Amino acid sequence: MNQPLHLIFDLDGTIIDSKQEIVKTYQHVFDQLRPSVLPNLNSLNFGATLVSVLTSIYGNDPIKIDKAKLLFATLYDKSDYSETNLYPEVTSTLEHLTRIGHKLFIATNKRLIPTLRILENKNIRHFFSDVMANEMITGLTLAKSDMIASLKSKYFFSDGFMIGDTSSDIEAGNIHNLKTIAVTYGYENRSIFAAQKPTFIIDSFSELTQILKGNIYEAK
Repeated sequence: MNQPLHLIFDLDGTIIDSKQEIVKTYQHVFDQLRPSVLPNLNSLNFGATLVSVLTSIYGNDPIKIDKAKLLFATLYDKSDYSETNLYPEVTSTLEHLTRIGHKLFIATNKRLIPTLRILENKNIRHFFSDVMANEMITGLTLAKSDMIASLKSKYFFSDGFMIGDTSSDIEAGNIHNLKTIAVTYGYENRSIFAAQKPTFIIDSFSELTQILKGNIYEAK
């Protein structure tokens, strides 16, 4: 193998399917803090930050947003994540990538506490050299691009890959001149992220192995 690669992964919609767990938690929140118009829970942006989703629901009502955020965090952070699942072949693929020397990272819009709990719960935390998450510092929102910049600076690399299921993942990777891999099985429609022109588009997590094999890259 040539030089180890630096691989930055989104979490929700890329490594884990957390939709049902998140829907259940939002339902509890909306039952207790009823918005003026109940949203279609299945149409929520599951890869977005909690604050951005709540703002889209409650509008310009910071008090209600803060209450809803606290309630969501209280419920979600104490979950056993039994309704959150790894996508097929995630564990075996991550194990393979780390065994051959690649450096793996997480950059997610999820808050840090549930991110770490889920990674530990699903027994995949040890595969990642570092985890960047939204609100790593209380009250500070980190954009995906900021997370990538921090990882590049901390681990002294310029080339690498950003792997995710949304246009914002691909856009953030493009901003930092990383090769980008969009997955089709996540939460965003392919026609939306395709506009960002990802380097590769894959239909299953295990396809990463073939793309990275021998450090040979040919755009799909």
